[in-house]
Amino acid sequence: MTPTDSTPKERLVALDQFRGLAILLMLLANYMEHIRAVPPFLKHAPDLGLTIIDFIAPAFLFAVGIGFGASVLRRRNRDGLGKTTQHVATRAMALVGIGALFTVGEHSYGFGAGLAPWGVLQAIGVSILLTYPTLYLPTLARLGVALALVFGYQALLDAFWLETVVRSSHAGIQGSLSWTSVLLFATVYSDLFHGKNRRAYLLLALAMLAAGLALCGPFPVSKHRMSVSFVFIVTASAALVFAGMDAVARRRERALAFLGVWGTNPLVLYISQLFLLGAFLVPAAPWWHTAGPIWLAVVQGAIYLGILYAWGAWLHRKRVYISL
Repeated sequence: MTPTDSTPKERLVALDQFRGLAILLMLLANYMEHIRAVPPFLKHAPDLGLTIIDFIAPAFLFAVGIGFGASVLRRRNRDGLGKTTQHVATRAMALVGIGALFTVGEHSYGFGAGLAPWGVLQAIGVSILLTYPTLYLPTLARLGVALALVFGYQALLDAFWLETVVRSSHAGIQGSLSWTSVLLFATVYSDLFHGKNRRAYLLLALAMLAAGLALCGPFPVSKHRMSVSFVFIVTASAALVFAGMDAVARRRERALAFLGVWGTNPLVLYISQLFLLGAFLVPAAPWWHTAGPIWLAVVQGAIYLGILYAWGAWLHRKRVYISL
């Protein structure tokens, strides 16, 4: 197969809904992160291990990959290679810059848990930069690059980088290589999905999931380290969930319509929640949020998500879609 731009220009319903699920869970996870009453299985694993929350950011990056190749190829056909490259690079660096501003702000208030500052927006931005040149490769070649990258990163992690990566959030800048492999794998799934090769898509997902589970022995699963076993498990899981949501959307498009509200303006909602979280995190009163009872966390969480949903729904009704 070769990269395809066969995706329709109208929005893909299942992709909006899948992206919406990822961003909704991401916002909820960010809200719960500092509340002591929230049980550990609803927070990121501190290092080794895997929780449901650890799946969220890679799932969002997977959603980026499903539309990335088609979008780039359409833009190249319309504007040429030079302008397309400039657009992608500007967008990626903007994500890195925005992420750096918020990460520095978070650490200035003491919410970085002593880790070297590196956020999910930076990881996504660098992944876009590194993935872009490979979009012009055939699908199998891109799959080979992704495999070489994630296993190469694991080798460097074990040999040289482990101490630095463990001291960093989101595996630090070194871990961007592993994050890039997630995006590369997603573009492979995208080619299979848009090329209607659903059998190969499902076989690849199941093979990756099995390989990830097998690799947990020599390479312990860890989002904090972005280990190869983690990458395989979460990428395959994202592919299977997306396929399931697409099957639902093709039969009953409105069944998960509320998720589309979250998925059509993910960057706006992500940035908005960073400001909104300040109402809970900035006041120097532990009882208000971090040390508050679970009932208060539920009430605050409902208000927090309600405000964000209302903001996203208003943009959705007005058909305002803001992206870089």
